[in-house]
Amino acid sequence: MAEKVLAKEREEEKQKQAELIHRMKRKNRISAIVPFLGLVFIVIFFAIVTDGRTVNSNNLINLVNQSYTLIIVCVGAAFVYGYGGMDMSVGYVQGFISVIIAIIAMNHLVPAWIVLPISIVCGMLISSINGIVSVYTRVPVFVVSLCIMNICKGIVATAVADTDIYMSYSEYSGWNNNVLKGIVLIFIIAAGYYTFEYTQIGKKLKIMGGNITAAKLSGINVTKYTILAYVIIGATVGIVAFFTLTRTGVVTASTGSGLMLDVMTAIVLGGFPLFGGAKAKIRSAVIGAVTVSVLSNGLTIWGLNPNYVNGVKGILFLIIVCISYERKKGEIFN
Repeated sequence: MAEKVLAKEREEEKQKQAELIHRMKRKNRISAIVPFLGLVFIVIFFAIVTDGRTVNSNNLINLVNQSYTLIIVCVGAAFVYGYGGMDMSVGYVQGFISVIIAIIAMNHLVPAWIVLPISIVCGMLISSINGIVSVYTRVPVFVVSLCIMNICKGIVATAVADTDIYMSYSEYSGWNNNVLKGIVLIFIIAAGYYTFEYTQIGKKLKIMGGNITAAKLSGINVTKYTILAYVIIGATVGIVAFFTLTRTGVVTASTGSGLMLDVMTAIVLGGFPLFGGAKAKIRSAVIGAVTVSVLSNGLTIWGLNPNYVNGVKGILFLIIVCISYERKKGEIFN
């Protein structure tokens, strides 16, 4: 009799576990498809309200140029947010790098083809400061990156105080090539996807995002991988700084100023968990980046004052964070 009762209890337990697994899989499928459906909805919505102006050929080319920058940086940002970090400095790091490479290009200090590697190295060095200072001083990286942001902002403002910095557009016009930029974009996405999903770098960063204490106890060098995450995002910011400068040909006080908000909004809209962990996916960052680009472009063409676009994105960011976060015992969990 007792054996029958135990067998029945085991069977009921197995059914409950199977049901929980089924619910989890269904929830994961829904979570994966919702950001994509959101992107489709936004594309269709703006195509309707703007009488098709958002989907004509001229605007699509413009949209590609706008999303190009954000997608590349979001691929790099996935490594930082994947472990639960944050970087508030990306925009003004881009501005600082732009000042450096514009001065180099303007004074012909090196051949044109060397400027891109210099831009990447500068991005890696500057962004790595966020991780280095945070892990060795135990100051939250949010605070450190805010400080780096303000330092870079001050440098950019000082550099362009008298006049904007211009570079020889004709000398670098060959870099402003859609085919070349398309190849770079595909390479960055492919390399980022492979590294984040299939190498020890991505796997260990996601373990850190899941539980930093467990990661330390399992032998993961948390210091090493934290710094490495910022080196990666710095490299993508360096790439973006170079290609943006070859397209605009000028550095102003506002260069890169809106990038930080766009990255954070893209991460959230794409369904990428802000605290990282196993659910962090590169595709979420890419979908989010495209969604933000379409949103900004659509709002502008629809007739919204460009000064209000960041306000709309900020409100949207706040709403999605409030909806997607679960609060327990006074804490916030993803």
